[in-house]
Amino acid sequence: MSLEQIDAQHHSQCFACQSECSGLAYACKKCKHFLHKSCAELSYRIQHPAHPPHSLYIEVMQFPFTYYICGKEKKNTWIYECHECYGFQMCMKCHYAKIRPSIKYRYHEHLLCFIEEYSRYIAQCKASDNYCHQPVASDDLHHSTNSVFLCLNCDFKIHFICGPLPTNIKHECHVHPLILVDSVVEVNSDNSYCDVCELERNPRIRVYYCEECQYIAHPHCVISEIVNVFKGDLGGVKVKVIGQDFWDEPEEEWDMSSSLTLLDLLSSNHLTKDEKDTLSLWFKWDKSSKGEEDSEFEDIDEVIRYPFFNQHEFTSFFYKDFDRFCKEEALVVKSSELSVKIVRVQGYSIPVTLAPLLQTLLHKYPHISDDSDRTPAMKNICFFFLCKLINSMCTTRFADITKNLLREWYYYLTFVSLGGKFRIDFLMRHQEMVTRAFAGVQLARLETGIPKKIGKLQQEIAKLQQEIADLKDKEDICNKRLKSSSNPEFIKDRLRQGAELKWKTVGQVLF
Repeated sequence: MSLEQIDAQHHSQCFACQSECSGLAYACKKCKHFLHKSCAELSYRIQHPAHPPHSLYIEVMQFPFTYYICGKEKKNTWIYECHECYGFQMCMKCHYAKIRPSIKYRYHEHLLCFIEEYSRYIAQCKASDNYCHQPVASDDLHHSTNSVFLCLNCDFKIHFICGPLPTNIKHECHVHPLILVDSVVEVNSDNSYCDVCELERNPRIRVYYCEECQYIAHPHCVISEIVNVFKGDLGGVKVKVIGQDFWDEPEEEWDMSSSLTLLDLLSSNHLTKDEKDTLSLWFKWDKSSKGEEDSEFEDIDEVIRYPFFNQHEFTSFFYKDFDRFCKEEALVVKSSELSVKIVRVQGYSIPVTLAPLLQTLLHKYPHISDDSDRTPAMKNICFFFLCKLINSMCTTRFADITKNLLREWYYYLTFVSLGGKFRIDFLMRHQEMVTRAFAGVQLARLETGIPKKIGKLQQEIAKLQQEIADLKDKEDICNKRLKSSSNPEFIKDRLRQGAELKWKTVGQVLF
């Protein structure tokens, strides 16, 4: 192969990295093989930040395979492969991109890589609070599902929109810096829009925002700048996770060196027999369990039955249902929660995903468990369910509350109050307020929802009536043609023949 100047218009492809070949490259025009000069000069053996324990070696892969980092499937190309770790194979594009684990995610013990174009489907996003498993998830999520945060040490992956993003960026789309916020609701508009793409957005999803100009951008609309941030020096870059806006506690690094998980916490040998019996009565956990999704809206007939006449009837109506739920049901702890690591916060053990919340809770209500005579192990469990409840409240908008969700919240409160003997009157009062507001939101939906539904049905009726009128016109035309035929006997013969042959095969009448 000779070193030549390759014109980009020839659309030649380098067989080492499988990207377009232009400029100086080695070429065999007879075989139509091309090789970048830079690829030809690659070292056979390298140390790469994506795989620091071992050296990587160039190999030629002729059979289809899937790259470990980017998840793409290719064949007949060069790779960097680890001879000691089976399955670690890195494409040349990932090598040139200098992908490295450099991003800190506060709820995971290893550093993460950011992959802009990841080809595999993520079956389960491991983010502590994620949008992708919510029933109200929207098209906003699908614009960036190919971008992921990936741990090279374990099977930990989270979607771009659910992961740790830079707290502020500077993008060419706007003159001022844009700040990452969990939500922006446009007060004077029923709909929310992105000022970059000018398409409607989901107000539940985090955005980049300029408060001075009221300028709002989808994260995927400014992803080019986010990629530039992650490719650079992250030493002074602050990142933020979903829900971090709710907590005013200082940044803290949690010690995640322990191998204990939530399952160990719930199965602690330090629980008394009475506490174990209480826990098994109220909750169950199954490693294969899956949470049920709620519908976004309550049934119209259900909302119509809500008693809005006075406070006593209203409260009695809901809380009788809540109490029945507590007596008849046992809530399931999701499988995704059982494997979460435990950390220590002010003497208590809590899943790392709830550690900031517990720290804030103990700061504002330091005596919440002073009256409890439960063991420290049981108090840990009560704090877990209490923080789980508060976290759910903090990430749920009034527009998204369902009756099933209210039942669950009341269930957790009742367990912590009776089973843990915690002082949570402030949360009980908050639950009552939320329940009243929920009913009001549902009633407001009826005021606008029923007329909309009626209007939609009327449109469907009008469409069906038009279809009926069109068919009647065609029926009239058909009848007129039959009656005006110059040979009515021919038509009768055809109808008779069609009726006789309808259920016979075409071949039957051949012989």
